[in-house]
Amino acid sequence: MFNFLSYLLRKRRIKSDALLDSSSDDSRMQNAQFVSFLQKSGFRKRRLDRHERAKRFKKFVAVAFCWIIFGGVLWVVVESAQALERF
Repeated sequence: MFNFLSYLLRKRRIKSDALLDSSSDDSRMQNAQFVSFLQKSGFRKRRLDRHERAKRFKKFVAVAFCWIIFGGVLWVVVESAQALERF
């Protein structure tokens, strides 16, 4: 079970785009300016790619799992306290 959960929450490598990884310095500067333009325009806020959706889903699953575990531990503590109270 733990291995399955760690597999779900593991970061997977993203394949780099060949156009963005060119070796000339000019293209790196142009790419940086283009990425900066996209960030300022809010491009990623409107339409998320598959990687971003997967990251958000994994984060949601992790938080939900933590709340479920916390609730289970809290329930065990309360039930144990009630059982000790009766005896």
